[in-house]
Amino acid sequence: MTELALPGIGCIVTQDWKSLCIGKVMPFFEVKVVDLSSGQLLGAGEIGEICVRSPTTMIGYANNLAATSSMIDAEGWVHTGDYGYYDSQGLIYLTDRIKDLIKTRLHLQVQPPELEDLLLQHPHVTEAVVIGVCQDDFEEMPRAFVVLEPEAPVQPEVLQRFVNDRVPDFKQLTGGVWVVEKIPKNRFGKPLKRQLKAGQVTQLASCC
Repeated sequence: MTELALPGIGCIVTQDWKSLCIGKVMPFFEVKVVDLSSGQLLGAGEIGEICVRSPTTMIGYANNLAATSSMIDAEGWVHTGDYGYYDSQGLIYLTDRIKDLIKTRLHLQVQPPELEDLLLQHPHVTEAVVIGVCQDDFEEMPRAFVVLEPEAPVQPEVLQRFVNDRVPDFKQLTGGVWVVEKIPKNRFGKPLKRQLKAGQVTQLASCC
């Protein structure tokens, strides 16, 4: 990220590289993972916000104190907005962006990749993206958008039950399942969640 001036985490990709791993901390950089609610320091394998600190970190955004204070704390840690963890070997794993976390009832948070991975375990699902859709000002419901194999004999309700039977109540697909022709993506292959939230997809079937 440009706020660090230099890359803080780097890697050399090999055949045994682990999924979601983004590498190890580079020299002259520090990385920690903190709990989103309390700011408490987390240990290996515990998921929270990834924070980075180094001598090359920017001082702040020009003429924008509010943006600076929301990004860099009093101790000089840059709050990246990335959700992840580190393992016992010091490898860093990125699981999601904090802004993409789904805030369900009682302020419980759902990581979309967890539900997406479950959907992809179904034999007829080829692609899956989960987003939060607003229920009211304070709560969101997880909704899945899936692409199926051609002429797959499966209904949205079946996929909804497939996930709901495997997760706690607050993680269930209460926003429904939409079967779509394709998932909109940018040129890097990343799903365009704004378009999904706006319903800008060719819907083939759905359930709520």
